[in-house]
Amino acid sequence: MDLQTLLNMQREFDQRHGWSLDTVTPDRRLDVFEREIIGLIGEVGELANLVKKARLDVDRFASATEAFDQITTGMREELVDIFIYLLRLFRLTETDIAEKYNKKIKINIERFKKFENGDSD
Repeated sequence: MDLQTLLNMQREFDQRHGWSLDTVTPDRRLDVFEREIIGLIGEVGELANLVKKARLDVDRFASATEAFDQITTGMREELVDIFIYLLRLFRLTETDIAEKYNKKIKINIERFKKFENGDSD
């Protein structure tokens, strides 16, 4: 599934639930952006809390790997929630994600060139 399909699915979901960004007037954009950012921060906090709890409980697991594995399902859910908020923020700001990403990755390639080690990941 490509990014545009995901954006369209989210747009349709939002419309069906009365959360459409299509009707946000320019004078309300800041208020809506603030609400979305607060929601995003809440989801990042939930993700961080999962990691914190796993770190605190790492002693009851055989290893840090097992602790990580135990929270993976929850982390995936929170990451998707974060992604949904990001999709909404991109729509609200009328951002062409692919265009902006391509520009930014070119900047980062130059910026972090000194850290290249030849590994593919």
